[in-house]
Amino acid sequence: MLERRFSLGPWGEDELPAVLEDLAGAHQPRKFALCEVARDGDGVTDARIYLWGLDFRRAPGADGPGAVFVSPHGWTGNSDSAEGALECFSLIRDLRLVWL
Repeated sequence: MLERRFSLGPWGEDELPAVLEDLAGAHQPRKFALCEVARDGDGVTDARIYLWGLDFRRAPGADGPGAVFVSPHGWTGNSDSAEGALECFSLIRDLRLVWL
């Protein structure tokens, strides 16, 4: 069952792939990464990907199922949002949120 439906009328089988592509594109999650930076004094000396994720809220403050993420080391998790993941992990790491 589709969570959100398009009411564009009946489609022929040849039109269905384009309609489904439009549907999926209109509701795709936003990709993000949390990047960890290493510092030496005031300068950044290195950076790496801390985790990759998908935010299903579509916009800051919007409703939605939240965000899911995976680290390059294989652990996975979820958060209310990409910003929520940043807030949580920034307690233990120097991270930046990058929207892709």
